[in-house]
Amino acid sequence: MKTSPFQRLTSKLLPALLSLGMALSATAGQLKVATVNMTTLLNEYHKTKAAEKEEAVETENIRKLDVERHSSIQAIVEELRKMKQEFGDPSLSPEKKKSISKEANDRQATLVALQREREEFIQRSRRALNQKMVGLMNEIRLQVMQAVNSHAATQDADFVFDESGLTTNQVPFLVYVRNKVDITPEVLKNLNKDAPATAVAPK
Repeated sequence: MKTSPFQRLTSKLLPALLSLGMALSATAGQLKVATVNMTTLLNEYHKTKAAEKEEAVETENIRKLDVERHSSIQAIVEELRKMKQEFGDPSLSPEKKKSISKEANDRQATLVALQREREEFIQRSRRALNQKMVGLMNEIRLQVMQAVNSHAATQDADFVFDESGLTTNQVPFLVYVRNKVDITPEVLKNLNKDAPATAVAPK
């Protein structure tokens, strides 16, 4: 099964320290560390769900348009089959065979053109949809990052780590932090506060 542009972007999200760029005062010289689950925020953000639905709709539209093209191609293939069968009739006059041969050549040329157009349509449509979803995902990622920054500032956090991130060795990037504060629930709540009524289903 092919993965969508959104799924590929989510899976490639780098596990890294989210630098907040804040010069916050630390009590008694101690740093306040918070954690966040970026995978949860990205997956549960109502705009992400809306983007996934939009991608599914456009993918289905591409499929329907491709079915129409495929049907036209199959119709010509069937015509050519019948022409070949008719051409093999020994009772046909040379003139009739010549006529069938010419018509078959014309239909064959049409078939090649339709096949080429279908292939170009699929590639063009998928490329355009992929570029659109990459753009949407980048916007969503920036909005999530901004939400994390804003909420972390209210918590006087010096650093925020993504607890869902993995290193290149596929082990958790954040193994242990004493007295950490998980801000994921509150950030997600802020992100979805303006969601349409049907966008976020109750758990």
